[in-house]
Amino acid sequence: MNLLRRIKAFIIRDFQLAISYRFEFFIKIVWILGITTTFYFISRLANSGFVDFKYPNWQSLLPAWLIGLAVLNYFLVGFSALANAIRQEQMQGTLESVLLTPINVPTVIISSSAWSYVEATFYSFLYLFFGWLFFNVQYKGNFALAILFLVLTTLCLACLGILSASFAMVFKRGDPFAILLGAGTALFAGVFYPKEMLQEELGNAGSVLSAINPSTHGLDGIRDILIQGKGFAEVQPQLLVLLGFLAVLLPFSLWIFSRAVRRAKREGSLIQY
Repeated sequence: MNLLRRIKAFIIRDFQLAISYRFEFFIKIVWILGITTTFYFISRLANSGFVDFKYPNWQSLLPAWLIGLAVLNYFLVGFSALANAIRQEQMQGTLESVLLTPINVPTVIISSSAWSYVEATFYSFLYLFFGWLFFNVQYKGNFALAILFLVLTTLCLACLGILSASFAMVFKRGDPFAILLGAGTALFAGVFYPKEMLQEELGNAGSVLSAINPSTHGLDGIRDILIQGKGFAEVQPQLLVLLGFLAVLLPFSLWIFSRAVRRAKREGSLIQY
């Protein structure tokens, strides 16, 4: 119950800050609608016969793109939320007071990034909702299973985000994880084009880069469910891979973050940025 109260306190604080910028909130919604509309017309051009895709999840381009955009938005938050929260606390001068309280490391991690996930959930949902409402995009399969894939993949990326936050905690600037993960997710996970096309161009290197990226397995599973209507047995291999990633990354990232916090406390650099 203490964890829930602390998460609620952080969410309320960040929500109050967010609603103080109402125009920005409106602009984001209009932006998502504009992106959805743009991809709709591009998909009409491609599906009119200009492009012939041989990949099952790309027979209809608009659903593949919208799912990719929604998932990408969520994944980006997964590995950047905590680092951004720490940077914000540093600039506001409140990081030291937060970390010097008797709150344990997992609670700090969850609470600091909770609002970012709430916001990302809403904006990611808008991509799928606008596609269904305005452009008759139909989604198949078990939505609960798709959400399971989303949660597991986001947790894997959140672990990488914890490593990113650890870097920000110690070195303040020049975090390499955000650039590598952002580019890697967009390029190798197949957000905007079938990952098989990249693998065909790069050969074994492309296959390896896709295989070691948790986003690839998560996005493949979500598309297989929502576009092809696959069930649990058919997407089980991707699910097991994600669980394997999580089993390795979660304890390792928490250990690294706790060491980064101890080092920052020892050096007295919590308020530096």
